[in-house]
Parts: sequence; structure tokens; C-alpha cells
Amino acid sequence: MIKDLLRFIEIDNDTVQRGGEIWQLLEPRADTIVHAFYVRMRNFKIGSEMTDPVIGRLKIKQKQHWASLFGSKFDDEYANSVRRVGIQHRDINLDPMWYVAGYMTLKIAFAEALANTALPPIVNRRPILTPYRRPMLTPLSDGFWR
Repeated sequence: MIKDLLRFIEIDNDTVQRGGEIWQLLEPRADTIVHAFYVRMRNFKIGSEMTDPVIGRLKIKQKQHWASLFGSKFDDEYANSVRRVGIQHRDINLDPMWYVAGYMTLKIAFAEALANTALPPIVNRRPILTPYRRPMLTPLSDGFWR
């Protein structure tokens, strides 16, 4: 099913390569973005287990997730990882609404960081933006509801 999804959202080898390049631009801002996300989670009282040690561990996992998303080969290992994340969120009874809202909050924050980054000279911005938006669909489409 993952291969059909990748074909549908047009993730190809070029997209995968460009994703790694995008992460190089975003990675220096990732700690700040992830930290702000968990401050927001706490302010909205999402998740009953949000102690300092838990948040510290989740920040590391969240950054690893985004690094793997942009550096992924979108293979079976990636699909299994996404499923495990979805199952963990389901097992803690996180409402899918918060899962999607959280993902979109982070996606927007990373998009804003990318927009405010001095991009390397390119002829066409599509090769930069396409790998950014397409991989975001895969975690939302697979894993949480399995």
C-alpha cells in the first residue's frame, strides 16, 4: 500500500534526494520548533502524561521523526516506523484530532522556517517545495488508524 501512496502523491527518487537537502536547511531550527510545540501542548493541556522527563524524551523523538521524514527512503522500514508511532498515539488514547492538529502545527512551523531561510540559488522553487509538502502526507495517511 505504501508504494501506491507514494506514487499517488508523486514521491520519486528526486523528491527523496531533495528532502534530505531541505532537512539540512531546517535542522538548525528544529530544536526551537519542537520546543515551542511542546510548550504549546502544555499550554493547551493536551496529554495527561506531559511531565518534564516525558517531554524531554518526546522532544528527542520528535526531532528524530522529522529528520527521518525528510531523509526517508519511504521503504518498509519507514512505513513500519510510522505505524509504530501511530499505534503509540492510539495506545495513549490521543484523539486523532490532536494527532492531526499537532502534525499540522509542526508542519506549519517548519514551512515558516523554510520560508525564512536563505535558500540556495535555484532556477525553480518547485523542486524545493514539492519534497517539503509531499512527505507530510505519509505519516497522516498510515499508522494512526491501523
